[in-house]
Amino acid sequence: MSGAENESEFRDLLDWVTKHTGLKFREDQHRHTMTTLRRLMKMDCVEGFTEFRRRLERNPQLLSDAIDQLTVGETYFFREHQHFEFVRQKVIPDFRTRRGHHEPIRAWSAGCATGEEAYSLAIVFTQEHVSSTILATDLSTAAIEKAQRAVFRPWSFRGQASDAVRPFVTESGDQFTLSQRIKRRVQFQRLNLAANTYPAADNGTCNMDLILCRNVLIYFGAETVCEISRRLFKCLAPGGWLITASGDPRLVEHADYEVVACDHGVFYRRPLNAESAAKPAAKTAAGGRLRSSSPTDFEARQRASETLPDKTLPAKTPFAPPAYPVTKRVASVTTFNAADDFAETSSARQRRDDSDACLAQIKLVAATDPDRALQICRTATVRHPLVEELHYLHGVLLADADQPLMALESIRKAIFLNRSSVMSHFLFASIQRGQGQYGSACKHFRRVCELCALGNPNDVLPMSNGETIADIAVAAQSQLSRIESRRDP
Repeated sequence: MSGAENESEFRDLLDWVTKHTGLKFREDQHRHTMTTLRRLMKMDCVEGFTEFRRRLERNPQLLSDAIDQLTVGETYFFREHQHFEFVRQKVIPDFRTRRGHHEPIRAWSAGCATGEEAYSLAIVFTQEHVSSTILATDLSTAAIEKAQRAVFRPWSFRGQASDAVRPFVTESGDQFTLSQRIKRRVQFQRLNLAANTYPAADNGTCNMDLILCRNVLIYFGAETVCEISRRLFKCLAPGGWLITASGDPRLVEHADYEVVACDHGVFYRRPLNAESAAKPAAKTAAGGRLRSSSPTDFEARQRASETLPDKTLPAKTPFAPPAYPVTKRVASVTTFNAADDFAETSSARQRRDDSDACLAQIKLVAATDPDRALQICRTATVRHPLVEELHYLHGVLLADADQPLMALESIRKAIFLNRSSVMSHFLFASIQRGQGQYGSACKHFRRVCELCALGNPNDVLPMSNGETIADIAVAAQSQLSRIESRRDP
């Protein structure tokens, strides 16, 4: 068989798998995928991709085995620990306020893999004395069988998981068996998220108060992600929450989710009633609906603890970094005429609904009226909570207005939206240095240096005033040196 024919059969096989499972294979994955399929073909004594496809059509178990091999994912207890803190400190109290302390929370781990996520949720509910029903589903039969055994290796407890899980496992050599107390709280079943089989009463996917669907959507194409997003929305009870992974595609453009952004991440929620679900709302940059969220007490406490000055150092330093003059850093990037572009005409409201227009307006107004620009920016961050640059710009304006703690809060949100933002880390570190928070400032300046090392030194940085990667790298290193010399005895 020629190379071209072999490639054609390989692509036909992938198309067939996509059609029957919803799984999507990127071009950069093809070499690894082909190697995996050839290994399976060898085990089944099959030489060609076409013949292997025929066997998959006739043998559901073989297809299940293939899926297991093609979707091998990394999972461990309390992965993205902040999501479980959000459940503990926001979802549970919110549920109890609305439904009382005795009503069970209905939760679903969609794409549960080998069970670590679902069992982590069970541990949280146990610790918080929450009555619950937890459904855990996966496309892989083998993964579900392993999850039901609830026997794990040490690698499943890395990160911040070990302390939380230790009271609920029995150790034997290099194996850890989960206690029946946790195990019996989770019910497993096979379900293909790409199939139109949910929400449905017979598989228990209706009226969910909480759905975790993390690190699953990356396996699907855009059209399938859209369909899954809409079905998950329908599965949620009014006021129910959907949590996805930080690396998953955004879902806000596919259904009428409320979007809640806080220090623990970005989360989706079904509106509390049909009226609010149908009510027009502002759209994010991605085209979805949003709702502003006031910080909860635990978020406020966390921010306050992180922004307290180091008691061993003065609150101010005689060589604090210079302020960021709005007229230079903000207004200089504006190149249009105010009267022509932002007169208060009948279309002004429509312009404000667009995040790019908001940014342009704020930068323009800042040149002559920084206080008004700050007010506009504050409103814009509520209207567009997922737009990183708005939070960054809000931080710049607050810093220039001598409101460093509020500036740090705003820039922290920008960093949550883009942890690789050089300018956000640089500004965050600069403000902290000015507040005498040298330890944290060093951490963020080092992060700037690490990120800069990954890029082209001559590239101009996004959200900068024309500075290149090299410029900011030098500035960050200089600040680090000055802090270290300050702290040396």
